[in-house]
Amino acid sequence: GLKDHEDRFEISLFAEAPQIVNPIGVQVDGRGRVFVIESHTHFRPQSYDGPKADRILLLEDTDGDNRADKRAVFHEGFVHAMDLTLDEDGSLFVATRSAVHRLRDKDNDGRADGDVKLIVLQTNGNYPHNGLSGLAFDGKGGMYFGFGENLGEPYKLVGSDGTTLAGHGEGGSVFHCQ
Repeated sequence: GLKDHEDRFEISLFAEAPQIVNPIGVQVDGRGRVFVIESHTHFRPQSYDGPKADRILLLEDTDGDNRADKRAVFHEGFVHAMDLTLDEDGSLFVATRSAVHRLRDKDNDGRADGDVKLIVLQTNGNYPHNGLSGLAFDGKGGMYFGFGENLGEPYKLVGSDGTTLAGHGEGGSVFHCQ
């Protein structure tokens, strides 16, 4: 039968404000480093005095107590960052409302060295919840992502290879990239 709980899991606090605020989209690499979106642009109140753009933070537990004691800004500058996932080559893929990006740390200094847009959403629709999101790899080199309802607005998805797909604000779709 099904168990009501899983004995191997125990909840504990890893990081909290002021180390991080508005966390969404968490990924952990093979070294135990935690990548997390710190959202500052999603329905931002006019009186909000935080950073003007979203950040990808890199949190680490360097002393083994299961608490983040090292914090770095891996990347800053996204608007409406929605999701992130790590590829097996160490690249961090980030979905924002309007694009899917690949970030790499080529010199291993804990900061992204470049931002490559792989997919761009062209549309007049601009509701943060219904953009590109839900990134996942299939284990065969392919990536999937979701695209929410687009307020009835037409759209084009343009890949870095020039492939273009178009639609008209339907209720949502899942796309595959090879």
